[in-house]
Amino acid sequence: MNKKIKSAFAATLIATNKPLKILNLAMPLLSSGQVLVEINFSGVCRSQLMEVRGKRGQDRWLPHLLGHEASGKVLEIGEGVTKVKPGDYVVLSWIKGSGLDAPGAQYTCDGMVIHSGPE
Repeated sequence: MNKKIKSAFAATLIATNKPLKILNLAMPLLSSGQVLVEINFSGVCRSQLMEVRGKRGQDRWLPHLLGHEASGKVLEIGEGVTKVKPGDYVVLSWIKGSGLDAPGAQYTCDGMVIHSGPE
């Protein structure tokens, strides 16, 4: 678990063409290069709406989180992170920037793994 946050609620895509489910996710330890951000605002783009509706083919990452375009406040940083620090406000994007190449976090809820990116 992270030092400050042990769990958080998140809208989760469990299956295509089904309503999102609000799950209480257990927070994993941060890996090298990862940043824990308290999300203040998030959007779901057309591409993700197509995922929800099953129009992008088989989704091998189900269940997973949506909202890869967001803004919020940095709560914690993993090893090697130098561009942001706790307390910084950030904007998140799916576009890969320069810096460490960190995997997406994997959360859990009642023994089920919830993905937040391809990993």
